[in-house]
Amino acid sequence: MTMWTPDLSERTGPRYLAIADALADDISKGAVTAGTRLPTHRELAYQLGVTVGTVSRAYAAAEQRGLTYGEVGRGTFVRGEAGPDGDGTGFFSSFDVDTNQIDFGPNMSPPGDRRNYLSAALAEISTQPGLDELLAYETAGGHPAHRQAMAEAAAYFGMTTTAERITICTGAQHAVTSALMAVTRPGDTLAVEAVTYPAVKGLAAHLGLKLEPLPIDTDGIMPEAFEKLCQARPPKALYCLPTLHNPTTAIMPFERRRAIAEIARRHGVAILEDDVMGYLLEDLPPPIAMIAPEITYFISGVSKCFAPGLRAGLVIAPEGKSEGVRTAVNLTSWMAPPLMLEVVRLWLGNGTGAELIAWHKREVAGRQQIFRAAFDANMIDSHPGSYHIWLKLPDPWRANEFADQAKREGVTILPAETFATGRGRIPEAVRICLGAPKNRDAVARGAEILAGLLHENERITRPVF
Repeated sequence: MTMWTPDLSERTGPRYLAIADALADDISKGAVTAGTRLPTHRELAYQLGVTVGTVSRAYAAAEQRGLTYGEVGRGTFVRGEAGPDGDGTGFFSSFDVDTNQIDFGPNMSPPGDRRNYLSAALAEISTQPGLDELLAYETAGGHPAHRQAMAEAAAYFGMTTTAERITICTGAQHAVTSALMAVTRPGDTLAVEAVTYPAVKGLAAHLGLKLEPLPIDTDGIMPEAFEKLCQARPPKALYCLPTLHNPTTAIMPFERRRAIAEIARRHGVAILEDDVMGYLLEDLPPPIAMIAPEITYFISGVSKCFAPGLRAGLVIAPEGKSEGVRTAVNLTSWMAPPLMLEVVRLWLGNGTGAELIAWHKREVAGRQQIFRAAFDANMIDSHPGSYHIWLKLPDPWRANEFADQAKREGVTILPAETFATGRGRIPEAVRICLGAPKNRDAVARGAEILAGLLHENERITRPVF
């Protein structure tokens, strides 16, 4: 590894571009030769007195210019004219530059090790009679065996149902879309939590729906606000996330769920209950769909607990109201891929699903413990079994500024504005998703960087006596 340290004394503009420009000049002068391993991000940041994020951006800019290439586990190297593989193009070489980026943005579960499970499932599927049927068009709502499997999956979320009430969708996101299409029409009002799953805002815009935000507290939607809205201008439907609310992680207690259900029942409001993370917790209150099954559309899927690429979602509609959901599925994707559903069916039947969920529960506990150790407890809103955290920022931080600064330091987080649905006051908070980083070490590094930002700001703003 070279001790290359660029001279930035006469360079202006953003520091990361100055570093990339200096590297280009030193390569052209022969001061740094092809194959040279450059300093690590942290080492160069220390030498120059800049942040690690600045060096990460500089190395990324250098790679984009064709000056460097990265080798996973080894570092960043100066590129020769023929590229790292000497073929003149480098097309088949790895450009997976270690940019020190830690992504806490997507609400997802970590990958784990599913290779053996998947290999076994595909091997078994390949020997099944009638294999070609998995490549054919499917019946409305999904194959009966697959709907039965999804009925079993619903039990992970506290739901008891029959296969007849289930419509299979291409993931939970598609399930939300299909349920909204079935229940609403352009111009209708959709009640939502004041901060909610961001995709619903985009779906509402595309479907021509008017969003009506409802204030929430630590227990979720405030019943008196919902009652007031229903008396003044009843919405066509309520979309909500009572279990591990996204983004605040609130869990609506049973009495609150019953109150919301009673208000919706009195005013003829359909409820779309979205629960994709409940599999992580024990002893949860029953879903609203169990309290008011005649008006509630329960939405979930297995992408979070089994695999993100396994697009298998479900809508459990009220008795006799599945037809509208199935029509929406036909219009938007015709059907969920039967081959994926066959993997789900096997995993549910042979115990793989239960093993994966048990692994997730252990993993989320470990990641939560790592992250919480870096922050004051009063800053964190999160259930210990949740893959995401609602981090409340101290003064004078503003959520957007904190997210921007974190991004410059190589950490992606989402500010509260991303989830806001109304014009009311937006909390100064950010969502941290612990499942997206590939391992616990990355979680620890991200927590260290974010905590460092907060402490650095505290030192800057603290008065000196």
